[in-house]
Amino acid sequence: MKIGIVSDSATGFTLEDMKKYPEIIIIPLNIIEGENAYDDNNIDIDSETIRKKMIDEHYILKTSQTSRGKLEQYWDNALSKYDQILFLPIANNASGQYASSQVLQKEEKYKNKVHILETGAASIPLKFMVLIAFTLVKNGKKIPEILEILNKFRKTYESYIAPNDLKFLARGGRLPMSKARIGNFLRFKPILRCKETIDNIGRVRTLSKAMEEMLDIITKIKDVTKETIYIIDGWCRKDIIDEAIKKVKNRGFTKYKVEPLCNILKTHTGNNTIGFSVVPNQWVKEV
Repeated sequence: MKIGIVSDSATGFTLEDMKKYPEIIIIPLNIIEGENAYDDNNIDIDSETIRKKMIDEHYILKTSQTSRGKLEQYWDNALSKYDQILFLPIANNASGQYASSQVLQKEEKYKNKVHILETGAASIPLKFMVLIAFTLVKNGKKIPEILEILNKFRKTYESYIAPNDLKFLARGGRLPMSKARIGNFLRFKPILRCKETIDNIGRVRTLSKAMEEMLDIITKIKDVTKETIYIIDGWCRKDIIDEAIKKVKNRGFTKYKVEPLCNILKTHTGNNTIGFSVVPNQWVKEV
């Protein structure tokens, strides 16, 4: 029984990642500019192009789920190679991708062949769920076992981001523009917990303070000697990343890595968005 792993571009997979894991199928979500919709595949439109359009040229970009027809096309292609596929889409609370895939799954040709998990994740946590599932398949695990392990993983990670400019959340419909203007005037930086849902858990005046607050939360929950911390880079200036690395080291983390925020989320949060995601070493070793 051959099992294929399918996800979407909310994983933040780069072209290099896709070359490294050619067996993993990544379905592009959509980046929308006016009447034009681009596949979020780092080919039709890439991170730097999105940044230039949003930051330099002041275009309002939006995002959307994969069309039903394209989702069906990718599933059919996957099932031409595999007996069953496990689909791990972006969190249901962030997109309609999961709900649409559930409807499509009910078609006769997909019954007992397509299995879907509501991941509750995006960006780095989703990327690791995909890599863990891929490794488990290589180790001979079946879909029920894989789902059990992924649900355990969901309880072990933490993920937080702090957008620098609220106008991007407002443009994407995630925040009323009136509140964004007031927040920017008062220099508020929201702290968002990204796990199952996206929750505003606080606000501070500077990105430096936001980093301290996020790390305070993480170090109260996690043992820094046993965890890997990912510094989430949403088009950050070099000085912001350097400060984040310094703060992580000062907290005692011995294993860290800078990873880009996925394009879909950067489209909503804008530039100089900083964050941290903690993935326990037990899962890192698996992948």
